[in-house]
Amino acid sequence: MVVASLPSWSQGAKSIRITEVMTDNQNSIVDEYGAHKSWVELSNTSFTTYNVRGMFLTTDRRVLDKNMSPEERRKLMCPLPNNEPRTTLAGKKSMVIFDRYFWQDSKDCDDCPKGIDKIRILAEGTGPLQLQLNLCPTKKSAAPFHKKDNWIALYDGNAVDLIDSVSVPWLQEDQSYALSNDFKTWKICNIEDATPGYLPQPNGLSKPQLLKKQDPHGFGIAILSMGIVFSCLALLFIFFWAFGAYMKHKQRIAKATEKHATLLYKTGKKTIEVTSELSHKTNVMLKDGLKT
Repeated sequence: MVVASLPSWSQGAKSIRITEVMTDNQNSIVDEYGAHKSWVELSNTSFTTYNVRGMFLTTDRRVLDKNMSPEERRKLMCPLPNNEPRTTLAGKKSMVIFDRYFWQDSKDCDDCPKGIDKIRILAEGTGPLQLQLNLCPTKKSAAPFHKKDNWIALYDGNAVDLIDSVSVPWLQEDQSYALSNDFKTWKICNIEDATPGYLPQPNGLSKPQLLKKQDPHGFGIAILSMGIVFSCLALLFIFFWAFGAYMKHKQRIAKATEKHATLLYKTGKKTIEVTSELSHKTNVMLKDGLKT
């Protein structure tokens, strides 16, 4: 039973992909503390739910050494948190992981080495989805770390199986490197085309992505929601007003019918009384005439 479950488990891990990376975040999404940091998007490309807890992210190419033991490789990796509900990815859903490092302009630093445009700083505030990934925003800032580009890899929980990896070219501010809709090629996106937290769709942008792009501040959806609510209230007002008018009209008809019936009853009663009186007098006259 355990052996039979291994292929499906492995297939589920392979469905997790790195789908978008932003290395120089100045105006894109913010973390829990309102800070703009580099981020990586992981997506579940299958239709089944999969938990990525215990998997590893790394930007250190030394882990590619096949002779390295899993214990040594884990020291160069960042594990995804275990007790975090957001690591449970439903089918076709994504999550964003922030780099805990942020970069300060070297112009604002008096003791910074020359030839470097940005200085790496470890943020004090952190969260469960913030890892020390060390994504470099520029080629100059990567020089002290001997990086030719930003390479990031996703490893399975055993620290042996490479699930996915991507080499990110040097990007400008607020540009992202995103997986295309075909899930094969990559493209550079400007900030208005970046979609953190949303999986690329084979037929273009999904409905949430289109809504986010067309209505970034939510004014349209707010007006639409208020319009629907007020329209429903107006329909309810018209319905109850018409129902009330109908009931009033029905009451007027009932009262008029009751008055008419009472009038007919009184008229009929009076006619019967007069007829009875005439009949009585006629009988009396006939009796008196016969006697006479």
